[in-house]
Amino acid sequence: MQLTEKLVGNVERVLLKMIHDDVNINYPIVSAFYLEGGHYDPRYPITEFSIESLHKVLRIANNSIVQHKKKLKVVLGVLIDDLGLQCGAEVCDISIPLANVESIEPEKLPNELENVLAQYSIVKRDKLLLQGERNCKNRGLQALRKIIANSMHLYPELSIEETSGLKKIIFKNEQGQKITLAESKMKDIWTAKCPLIMAQHYKDTYQKISKLNPHTNAFHIIDFSETEDYNKVITGTEVGLKLFLQREQTNHSLVKISNVFLSDFDHENYVLKTMSNFEMDLSEIF
Repeated sequence: MQLTEKLVGNVERVLLKMIHDDVNINYPIVSAFYLEGGHYDPRYPITEFSIESLHKVLRIANNSIVQHKKKLKVVLGVLIDDLGLQCGAEVCDISIPLANVESIEPEKLPNELENVLAQYSIVKRDKLLLQGERNCKNRGLQALRKIIANSMHLYPELSIEETSGLKKIIFKNEQGQKITLAESKMKDIWTAKCPLIMAQHYKDTYQKISKLNPHTNAFHIIDFSETEDYNKVITGTEVGLKLFLQREQTNHSLVKISNVFLSDFDHENYVLKTMSNFEMDLSEIF
């Protein structure tokens, strides 16, 4: 069955232009793109954002393949909030020791999202990447503790602070703001904050798509989020690129991350911010 272009809105047009530019700049290297939408919390009914962001991802993927064919590779994914975190300043963690948390990747989506996927012939259901935040939390804590134990001197952005028995691992961002990545009230028991979870998610995503596309060195992660998650996601992107996805850690591959934030009131109203491991702050579009 021959693919045809789908009608798209403003957000998709901007991202399709970004993909077009990447493909032309990188060719004859085949660019690999990971498109993520449909983020949902399984405790609650599926939201309009989950459905609409997944539609946008699939329309972008469809039209990119129509326009560029074999000049690019596209991987699709959904992130599942299986932690149920309330990501405010004070409540952004789950205080469970790593040994007591079973790591299980989710396998099935709610019917509302499965129905969206069924509308697009490009979807190969067994190839869709489903990732859960619980596993990101576990691996993020392990990776951060390894850095603290073995190579903290290589990361000037990191520090450890302790006040009244509460120990915190701090990341200083590009604006000089202190961001708590993890904290501990008891020896060797750490809880993760949202930016660390997102940073590990992007590390996991890069590792998965690089294994699927071993012959390229140009990767672009495009991730749809709600505007209320702007701070945790942007900080998570910066943490991921600086701690986990430096050029030396990706065999000098280019890794771009574009975060797309959709308005609660109008899904054609958005903020787009792109960062990469070659240049930390590329653009912000309102």
